[in-house]
Amino acid sequence: MKVRKFNFFLLILTLLGAVMGAITGEMLMERLMTVIPTSIFVGLYFGQLGLWIGGMAFIAEKWKPVLTGKRWADQYALFSLKLLLPVMFVLPFAAGTILQYVYELDASTIKRPQDIVLVLDVSGSMLETDPDKKTVTAVKEFLMNMNKSQRSSLFLFNDETSMIQPFTSFTNDEERENAGKAFEKVIQFSGGTDIALSLAESMKYIESNNSGRRTMVVLLSDGISEVNVGETLQPFQNREIVINTVGLSREKYEGAKLLSKISAQTGGQYYSVNDTDKLAGTFQEIQKNAEERLLIGERTGSAGYMLLYKILRIAFIALIGAVLGMALGLMFDNRFLAQSFTWGGLAAGLIAGLVMEWGFRNYYLHGFLIRVWADILLAVIISIFSAIVPYQVYMAREGNNRILSSRMNANNDLDQKKSSNSFH
Repeated sequence: MKVRKFNFFLLILTLLGAVMGAITGEMLMERLMTVIPTSIFVGLYFGQLGLWIGGMAFIAEKWKPVLTGKRWADQYALFSLKLLLPVMFVLPFAAGTILQYVYELDASTIKRPQDIVLVLDVSGSMLETDPDKKTVTAVKEFLMNMNKSQRSSLFLFNDETSMIQPFTSFTNDEERENAGKAFEKVIQFSGGTDIALSLAESMKYIESNNSGRRTMVVLLSDGISEVNVGETLQPFQNREIVINTVGLSREKYEGAKLLSKISAQTGGQYYSVNDTDKLAGTFQEIQKNAEERLLIGERTGSAGYMLLYKILRIAFIALIGAVLGMALGLMFDNRFLAQSFTWGGLAAGLIAGLVMEWGFRNYYLHGFLIRVWADILLAVIISIFSAIVPYQVYMAREGNNRILSSRMNANNDLDQKKSSNSFH
């Protein structure tokens, strides 16, 4: 007989498990993200999330066995507890690892841009924002981190735009230091701010001197400017050129909004810096994150705004959700419940994927908030799907909905028969 059942305690405890999993995942991200391969990290994230959700689900059903029945709580709960780690951790870990690996398959070939164009605001307002000219130090360090295969170009702008360094590659540190010193000599803060002109002029230069090389633009400004965003960015979008933006004053909301829009629409990132001492570190972070694809994080670089990777993120999170749901049913050793939870996981993953895709393109939302909401959606929707998709209750006499325990019992019976035959 197929039924629809809902366990309120399962809903509450798996929701709590999702929150704990999100917090644990954030701690792992801080400590391991740059230490281990990205695919392994994503696997660990979903593995520990599955462990939290599965553990809380076990407690809920052991306490109030609404979905699995009293017979499970009395006879099979211990067996389900033994399955918790191998099923609820290993399966989501494997799914997360494999799908993240596929998601970033060609990232190694486009990891770093070949040409980098720095477009720097030298308007009069910078006298107040950057009185110690920390921009100079940041640019110098940025140039020192350029490799031999890369070229850099420098543009300064206020009411007007001027190029102070054409595309140049450096073969040694002395050349990089000389370029930094030359930049320091010419930088003077004065005039207004015309971001549209600076981008237009830098694009003209890229088109005439780039020859199809992969290019990244870094735009730094502290002011507000009138910009027709769609028209200004169209050439960059056509050539898949990423613009990373750095805002030097968080107090100017309109300026931050403009810069974040520019970066979002070209697949870049917006970096808000309210302390110029952190500017050099921000520039280093831009170089490190020149091209990054993370299922549970921001997607930067040329893939940032591509439809293919939007679809892949949503599809892959949906598949991971389905694996989480299936694993939960396997832990309870009920194939019909596993089917119900799998469909729930697929639906939950689809919604969670949409939330992540939307959230990580919105630069006013913190990454943790996006992940925790996605994790909660996964747990909650899976837990309520037994009330939506009917499943067959456990048949006490036949036990035909058991997956693993019935097979193990059958194997044990077979071994006993073989032992008995050999004895006689």
